[in-house]
Amino acid sequence: MPNASTSEVGVERRRAQAILDESVACRGGDAERSRQLALDARVLARAHDLVDLEGAALYQLASIAHQHGRTEYAFALASEAVDLAEPTEVSLTLAWSLHLIGVVYYQASNYPSALEHCLRALQIYRATDHVVDEGRILHSVAAIYQSMADYDRAIATYESALAVNEPLSRPDVDAMVLGNLARIRGRRGEHLEAVELGRRAVELGREHAPHLVGSLLADLAEAYIGLSDHDAADACFAEARQGWTRQVADGDPLSPAEQLGVMVSEGRVALRSGRLDRAIATLLAALDLADRTDHRELELEIHDLLAVACKQAGRFAEALEYRERYVALHREMFTDAADLRLRTVQVAHDNEAARQLAEITRLKTTGLIADYAADHADVDAYHLEAFERLAALAEFRGGNTSKHTNAVADLAAEIGHAIGQPPEWCERLRLAARLHDIGKVAVSDSVLLKPGPLTIEEYDEVKHHTVLGRRLLSGVDTELFRLAAEVAWSHHEWWDGSGYPNGLGGNAIPLSGRIVAIADVFDSLTTRHVYKSEWNVAETVRFIMSGSATQFEPDLVTAFVTVMVARHPEIADDLG
Repeated sequence: MPNASTSEVGVERRRAQAILDESVACRGGDAERSRQLALDARVLARAHDLVDLEGAALYQLASIAHQHGRTEYAFALASEAVDLAEPTEVSLTLAWSLHLIGVVYYQASNYPSALEHCLRALQIYRATDHVVDEGRILHSVAAIYQSMADYDRAIATYESALAVNEPLSRPDVDAMVLGNLARIRGRRGEHLEAVELGRRAVELGREHAPHLVGSLLADLAEAYIGLSDHDAADACFAEARQGWTRQVADGDPLSPAEQLGVMVSEGRVALRSGRLDRAIATLLAALDLADRTDHRELELEIHDLLAVACKQAGRFAEALEYRERYVALHREMFTDAADLRLRTVQVAHDNEAARQLAEITRLKTTGLIADYAADHADVDAYHLEAFERLAALAEFRGGNTSKHTNAVADLAAEIGHAIGQPPEWCERLRLAARLHDIGKVAVSDSVLLKPGPLTIEEYDEVKHHTVLGRRLLSGVDTELFRLAAEVAWSHHEWWDGSGYPNGLGGNAIPLSGRIVAIADVFDSLTTRHVYKSEWNVAETVRFIMSGSATQFEPDLVTAFVTVMVARHPEIADDLG
């Protein structure tokens, strides 16, 4: 907001902060409202150049996404928050965002990157005036060491977390730390120490972190089994189940993950104790719950334990079946984990590429568009960098990929060249087309990510992304952003007037929207999705030709065919 007075900016800052505070406050009880408020805060902050608040809003959105299992999207948002917060060097937003990125890397089993980001988060956090969450970050660092089987460093770091928390009164974090220490000591055969640590963890959990008690009792039970104290282990599981009953009666039942953790532990303890029938029954119940709630990591462990239990019980056919299921699921999960590792690397690469592009642009005296025409110096470094970041957000939030948005952009520019538009306009269209679906950032997750068919109401919400996209992009007064707003708004209009959002027809539809409409449909049809196979080029071109004068402008269809034949000469005969 370049012309706003200091007082006006102050008002908007307080307004954005209040919205963000409300988002944080309701995150635990109403995640969808929290997400929408964070989006509102982000839009308002960006409109008034409140970079710190925009970064904080992005971190809030990332946290919500991560909480609901949208790991890749959380990673992308947190990375963008880091980009905004990094110039300040020291801020809570930067520390928390780096920590979240580290956690995602940890989930992707990329332990070196996880450790790097969590240690940097710790360093920055210590440079702020905050202290209450240092133990939580140390807990993450220790967990990474634990997963790397570096138990000495893990123990030392967990103990540091306890020391840091001692004057801060963070018994909830202490309970988690002690529980993990108990698990490590038990794994190392130090069962007496494991029992002592486990007892302390349970005592803290009972008083300060009831939601952790079940898992802490399960860890304690396994420590008791190390001492062959079966009665004490059984007592732990009995208390855990009593706790479940109380929580259900209080209207606060355990999450499936918490319940599964205890059930798997109980099955494992029964197996180690030689009580095979009990082990199999418990593990089968756990398998049913894991399958219903899509907890694949625990499901994998259950298959492994069932295979062992059935083999020991002489049920060899069942043992073979569970072993085969284990192998198949492990293969599937390995592929998914590898994909996640690749996607996190790709996001990091895309962000770095955007930064490098912006830096190159800053070093040029006339800006990017000067390479095409001197009269388009309106795209300066700041706007280009902002544009690239918005494009990355649109890709990850909208369910698209950079491959899709870049393919649409390149084809749109080629069609523009084919109809004789100036090179500089075609270049602007190429950039603008990457944001054709930016309005989807404001569509609810339940609709945008719905795997099945949409209701009429849900489809109406999706269609509204065109209006939202125009609104989001209209606040920056440059040729590039104006063109992007035009594209976002009009690329679903039809030549015959039957499209949306406004039912425009013919030349009333902006040229940019008419071009991007063709490019978007072509790439969508030639790309494989979970709900359809990809079409070949020739049949897709024929489909678009069939939409001439109805969905698409005839002259643009002709130009599109010219472009496609130039790209794929082999289809010329197929097109007649």
